[in-house]
Amino acid sequence: MQKADEHPLSIDEIAARLKCSRGWVQLSIDAGCPVNADGRVSIRDFMLFQLTNIQKIRSLAGLPEIETPGTNKDLRLNVKAILTTQLEWLQIRSTRSAVKTAAKLVCDRINAV
Repeated sequence: MQKADEHPLSIDEIAARLKCSRGWVQLSIDAGCPVNADGRVSIRDFMLFQLTNIQKIRSLAGLPEIETPGTNKDLRLNVKAILTTQLEWLQIRSTRSAVKTAAKLVCDRINAV
């Protein structure tokens, strides 16, 4: 990661930088992602929290547990779980049918791999 990824950002700034919904960032924070006194978190810490706590995020979102093969030495294997969780969450939370349909299609493709 770049040094800029360690600079604390607001929820809106993280959502804009990562091209995800503000609600997704808030869900991760509600699941326990650490923030500073101003309610800001670095992208690095945000991503590491998701990689190590995807089951907490899924539980808070009302989603069942899934297999997360990543270990403390190699968390990269949990990236699929994060993407799947975000897509499943979008299917539940989005108010736009086109977004729900697209999220389902992408989720099905990811799970087929």
